[in-house]
Amino acid sequence: MNNDKKENQEQFSSSDDALQNEVQGVEKKVWEAMHFDFEIVDEPTGLKEDVLNFAFAQDAQNETLWERVRSYFQKVGTQFTPLTASLSITMLFSIIFLATQLIQNPTEGFNEIASSMTLNAAEGDPGEVYGHAYLINKNGNEELVINVSGFPQTEGKEVYQVWLIDNSNRQSAGVFKPDKEGNGILTVNMSKYNAFNNIGITLEPDADGKQPRGKKIVGTS
Repeated sequence: MNNDKKENQEQFSSSDDALQNEVQGVEKKVWEAMHFDFEIVDEPTGLKEDVLNFAFAQDAQNETLWERVRSYFQKVGTQFTPLTASLSITMLFSIIFLATQLIQNPTEGFNEIASSMTLNAAEGDPGEVYGHAYLINKNGNEELVINVSGFPQTEGKEVYQVWLIDNSNRQSAGVFKPDKEGNGILTVNMSKYNAFNNIGITLEPDADGKQPRGKKIVGTS
């Protein structure tokens, strides 16, 4: 186990410059935006170490990758104001994604985060519900990863449904139910879908809808 850990650390160290270059742009935007966030909070103790340890963590309790990602999103969300938390989650996702790709495929380089989008609350306090969407090029295939926080619990057959919007045309990309903390993650294989320019998430009475019937919760516009 120690030899494996040492090997992973050596692989990470050898490509450290590449990782830093990949996240530099996102990191710069986060720190610049924080100038406008006037609620002073202390940096969580050991946050930087936690991010790096995340990439090397042993799966002792059979915890999946996205379960661990969700737990880190929750930790960041409780430490910062909504604006800073939203921006920090974007940077954290990028670091975790890139570091994980480096360790799993050290000789193949990174999959590419082609673009990222912020999902803003449709109504009410923007700090209550929010989300992010990431379009990822994965060995020539595109995946859309959607992460949301602060979503109210569903009842009965209710689900949250994701819509890919091209002008007025809407395609359903799938449904999800949030966990008890209001967090949810959905991964979409984009080979089945047409191009889109916006994303919306609605609360639907069931998972059978072909077009939105319920209230819009968040969206990119």
